Amino acid sequence: MKEIVKKRVAIAAGLVIVALAAAASMAQETQEKPPQRPPRFIQVTAKNFEFDPPVIHVKVGEKIQLKVTSMDRTHGIRINPFPEGGQPSTPPGLSFTYGDDCLKLHSGITETLEFMAEAPGTYSFSCCKKCGTGHGRMKGKIIVEP
Repeated sequence: MKEIVKKRVAIAAGLVIVALAAAASMAQETQEKPPQRPPRFIQVTAKNFEFDPPVIHVKVGEKIQLKVTSMDRTHGIRINPFPEGGQPSTPPGLSFTYGDDCLKLHSGITETLEFMAEAPGTYSFSCCKKCGTGHGRMKGKIIVEP
């Protein structure tokens, strides 16, 4: 009878140890991976040969979703993933989750361009669809702050 009690106690102690080890492992995983924050949404309009806002401020580590709408005609938006003044070996500071190199914007339809800001710097964007006489001045900047 004593042996049966000893075996049951040993099994119970073993189960407690396994449960504690599993809980500690889960707690460690939770600490190692911070929860991903949802993307920050920024509304952008394109019209009369300009983007509004023309300058967008974001922080390093932010995931951004630009919701871009053309208000008057077909435009486009292209964001340079490399910071202004970067050296030829400089890696891109913006990584795009989805979105075309040149996202075409039809009048009245909102398109989404998503990226992660990975390095501080100033990144230019411009209209990439010939939209009229003011096409060349249709530009903007994304400023990624530390």
